[in-house]
Amino acid sequence: LGAAAVDKLSINVPAEAAHISSGEDPNNIFGRILRGEAPAKVLDDDGELFSFEDKNPASTIHYLVIPRRFILDASTLQPSDVSLVRRMAQKARGLVRASVGADFDEQQLAIGFHWPPWYSVPWLHLHAIYPRSAMRRRWKYTRVSFKSPSYVLNRLELVRCSGSRQASQ
Repeated sequence: LGAAAVDKLSINVPAEAAHISSGEDPNNIFGRILRGEAPAKVLDDDGELFSFEDKNPASTIHYLVIPRRFILDASTLQPSDVSLVRRMAQKARGLVRASVGADFDEQQLAIGFHWPPWYSVPWLHLHAIYPRSAMRRRWKYTRVSFKSPSYVLNRLELVRCSGSRQASQ
């Protein structure tokens, strides 16, 4: 989605609202898309994950995968969300692979979550951008601002382990 358009539609969501039910989603562009109040080129909707084309693509292919359940961003994920992150990454890879076909090259896939404060829509969303070699606006997808699913999964494992150690003390 275009940053200028998204900024106008985004709202600030309090930290305590990071995990709320799907019926209580904020009124930002992703919530409006999910409710059918804003247009999107939908790629897939399996009831848990909703996938669509980015309106302002950073490369030839630029897909977004979001959970229907509102989660503020990747930094608010909990260890119980590990399977969600894995499913999001699997869905994103599968959609890009299906679009590219036999010529798909994993090294050309940029896949990641914008890390706060570097996102314009407060709703967990995974970007799948292909090919990496044709990316525009690379400044939006740096190691500081754009974290891979592997990074997020490793972080969740550390949180889980530190929580287990604290509970056993």
